[in-house]
Amino acid sequence: MRMLVTAIIASTFILCIGAIPSSAATALATAPATTSLAPPDPFLYLEKLNGARALKWAKAEDVKTLGVLERDPHFSGFLAAALKINEATDRIPGPEFLAGRIYNFWQDAEHVRGIWRSTTLADYATATPTWTTVLDLDALSKTEGKNWVWEGADCTSPSETRCLIALSEGGEDAATHREFDLKTSTFVVGGFVLPRGKQSVAWVDDDTLLVSREWTPGELTASGYAYVVKRVKRGEPLASAIELFRGTKSDVSVSVAVTRDGEGHRAVAIDRGVSFFESERHLYVGGAVAPALALPKKAEIVGLVAGRLLVELRDDWKPAGITFAKGSLVAVDLAAASADPQHLVPTLVFAPGPRETIEGVATTRDRAIVHTLENVNGRATIYTPVPGGTWTSKPLALPDNSALGLGDTDLHGTQAFI
Repeated sequence: MRMLVTAIIASTFILCIGAIPSSAATALATAPATTSLAPPDPFLYLEKLNGARALKWAKAEDVKTLGVLERDPHFSGFLAAALKINEATDRIPGPEFLAGRIYNFWQDAEHVRGIWRSTTLADYATATPTWTTVLDLDALSKTEGKNWVWEGADCTSPSETRCLIALSEGGEDAATHREFDLKTSTFVVGGFVLPRGKQSVAWVDDDTLLVSREWTPGELTASGYAYVVKRVKRGEPLASAIELFRGTKSDVSVSVAVTRDGEGHRAVAIDRGVSFFESERHLYVGGAVAPALALPKKAEIVGLVAGRLLVELRDDWKPAGITFAKGSLVAVDLAAASADPQHLVPTLVFAPGPRETIEGVATTRDRAIVHTLENVNGRATIYTPVPGGTWTSKPLALPDNSALGLGDTDLHGTQAFI
């Protein structure tokens, strides 16, 4: 429709020019060009999250929406059922392996903002586990006068005793990251603090972070995400952080992540999202960012086992004349990829059948668990690396016609939740 309107306007303009007297046409041709400015955005005030006008608009829209919902005869029943489910104390607490214990974030009627708690694996297996509260968000919010919402904890520090807990004010996208000590169940005095922002963080070691965030005002992509990565050292102000990587404003985002295995290997990677579905990945090696890995742009690093990076392909890949079909899972030696990222030598872990797709990958100390759908039936298979770069496979005996979901796994053992 826009192209059609433009074409009509252009045609009309040409016809009008033909009817203008020659003297007027000459004057028009020599007149200085004028710039057509777009009218100001009438909804720009909504960008101010806590602005008085924005909040007034949101509350008014809430009243209108709620009025429509409450008039529906199903509303009261649905509301009561949803509240009962979310406040039920017999829900299955989602488990997370961490520092030799099982951790869980829990919310109910008594813990509206939630508590982060832990127990032993043996106790978790009982009907009524005994939980120890690690962090109480309701109490923290009251003490600090904040409406803190839990956004998760990154405990991938090599010692697994320090975590970066992400808290957002009222549930917004931007979050504050604060260092937390698992041994004392307290925030670290003088520890890492990353002020509010849309950001991603990766532990390099216990005293070093890679951080992607808005370092200077406006340093965001057109999508509103960070594209500059810097190295932050313990005890140094953020202003002293060293820049390591810079994407472009046209990128979707640039993020950082760490992938670990049970043998102590760590892959710290920078992910440059050049489009919504395509990424360019760089490894952080020896204090510097290596050239981009020669992976297809539609691929994802999904794990690390025995020093081998696991990569799920979303496109066909033909390195050195060998074709790996999209939907496959391949492995790349981490040491070799770090030394020569432009010449990768992958080996096949899993190739999908004609009616088969990967749904998820999880790793334990020395194995990978691949969750697939085969003709819409859930399947789980254990893959074990063997010398020479190949893998053996063993399907898990699970009921047919099942919907599966991979839970957390123990990087230091052989246990996993499904």
